[in-house]
Amino acid sequence: EYAPEATAESIADLGAGSLRRAAVEGDVKTGSVLAGQISGMINKEQTCEEIINEIMQDAENILKGAEKWVK
Repeated sequence: EYAPEATAESIADLGAGSLRRAAVEGDVKTGSVLAGQISGMINKEQTCEEIINEIMQDAENILKGAEKWVK
């Protein structure tokens, strides 16, 4: 709801503690979750296991390709 009398301080007070609720208490429904510029690069939902397996596979492929550069 629009409140023309709202000040920057009163608006900031509305979110006070919400970051703590999300980051410390794990309440992501009512807490604030920070997402930076990198969030624009997310294109699929993955489990932690899938992410780690993908990183390991990519690293293995890169290292196999590096053999030609090592004497």
